[in-house]
Amino acid sequence: MNGNFVYFLIAAVAVYGLLVYVFPRVKRLLRGRDVVYIDPKVLQEKMAKKEDMLLIDIRTPSEFYNMFGHIDGAINLPFKEFMIRINETADRLAGFKNIPVVIIGLRDENNVFKAYQNLKRKGFSDVSILNYGVSQWLRQGLPTVERNVRKV
Repeated sequence: MNGNFVYFLIAAVAVYGLLVYVFPRVKRLLRGRDVVYIDPKVLQEKMAKKEDMLLIDIRTPSEFYNMFGHIDGAINLPFKEFMIRINETADRLAGFKNIPVVIIGLRDENNVFKAYQNLKRKGFSDVSILNYGVSQWLRQGLPTVERNVRKV
C-alpha cells in the first residue's frame, strides 16, 4: 500500500470522527450548560403517568405528518410560526408559564435551541428539549401516531 494513501485514510477517518462525534458535542457545550434536555424514555414515562405538560413539535407540517409520524399529544407549531406566536401571545400565557414544555424537533437543530431560549426569555420556567429529537425517539423504538394522516 502506498504510504500517502495510508496517511490520507488516517486523516479521513479523523475528520469523520470530528464531524460525527466531536462537533455535535462541542456545539451543545457552546450553547450553554443551562440547557435542559429530556431523554425520550423519560418523556415516555412522564406521558404514561399522564403528567401535565405541553409538547411543541416545531417541525414543518410535512415532517410532522410524514411516514414517521409524531409523538402522541404533540402539537405542530412550525418554527417560524412558533416564533411569531410566542412573541404575540407570551403575555396572555402567564397562567401557563409553570407547566412543563418540551420542544421537539427532528434532531439537535439550531431552531430547537432558539425556541427553547425564546420560551425561557418569555418567563417559562420548566422548558426542556427532547434529546436528539424525533430521530432519537424512533431509534429507541418509541411509538408515533398519525402517519400520513392530518387531523381535520
